[in-house]
Amino acid sequence: MPIPCVPIRDTKQLGALVRAVRKAQALRQDEVGRFSHSFIGDLEDGKPTAQLGKVIEALRELGVTLRLELPAGLDTAAVNRHLRESSITVDSAPDTDSHR
Repeated sequence: MPIPCVPIRDTKQLGALVRAVRKAQALRQDEVGRFSHSFIGDLEDGKPTAQLGKVIEALRELGVTLRLELPAGLDTAAVNRHLRESSITVDSAPDTDSHR
């Protein structure tokens, strides 16, 4: 079964998705990881200044994987050369599970 993918273009869309996923899992805001209900509320409201690290951790707590779609035609070998000291590698093969 394909993995559902949702394009996110702004913090309001991300917040709406976080809220929908949380509610679909029947979780209260204060039941998402170690976060306060006010942080989750701000995230769900699309607060643009939410801390990125905390946002990624909250997504992980909800079982959401964050993936970035890189520009078409990007030289992935060049990107990988710049990433050589990190723990990630850009795959040049198309992702068969992605949806547009």
